[in-house]
Amino acid sequence: MRGIADEAKHALEALYVSFDDQFRGIREDIKSRLRVYLPLLKEVKLGSDTLPILDVGCGRGEWLELVQEEDLRVQGIDLNRVLVAECHSRGLEAIEGEAVSYLSSLPQNSVGAVTGFHIIEHLPLDGLVRLLDETVRILKPGGVAIFETPNPENVLVGSHNFYLDPTHRNPLPSATVKFLVEARGLCRVEIVNLHPYPESQQLEDTGLDIVKRFNRFFYGPQDYAVIGWKVS
Repeated sequence: MRGIADEAKHALEALYVSFDDQFRGIREDIKSRLRVYLPLLKEVKLGSDTLPILDVGCGRGEWLELVQEEDLRVQGIDLNRVLVAECHSRGLEAIEGEAVSYLSSLPQNSVGAVTGFHIIEHLPLDGLVRLLDETVRILKPGGVAIFETPNPENVLVGSHNFYLDPTHRNPLPSATVKFLVEARGLCRVEIVNLHPYPESQQLEDTGLDIVKRFNRFFYGPQDYAVIGWKVS
């Protein structure tokens, strides 16, 4: 019976890949969005053989591909075997497995950076805390964690767009995530707001405060990243 259940799970994984292809956006657009993180990694020389990057929930591998193109060392992990197979077909290093279990198998102070893009909103609170704890444990001193997630301060995101993905659990306000990241041991934590709607889709700025507030809360940043460091 377990084998039948496992195959049913994998059948749903194929369905999710189709969903991802339709709603996530084309590969080059995703890579373009993720480029914002490259200068940070290069500035502190992360991505070497001794300071590798680990991407949890690597999905189709856009981030892996982008980092690899910069000649940096990166590995991904994802539960979805179809997505892992797609990564392999592109020559990307990815393994099939559950993220927290894999992180717990790694030695302490063994990774330069842990990244996760649109993964933490899929986790229950205890799962998120375990992910943060294992991230802090495996990061080398001076290493960084980067997690990007939908921004519920944007009303359209928090009330509608977030729920397009049926595997999302609940929106995560940035103040909550910042608190959790700091509480579990990362320092110099900052929130970076990302991906506002283009100005062409916003209300014309007439100088009225209500127009500015409407554009901020309805057409402002659709995502944010929380970035935290492990102190030396």
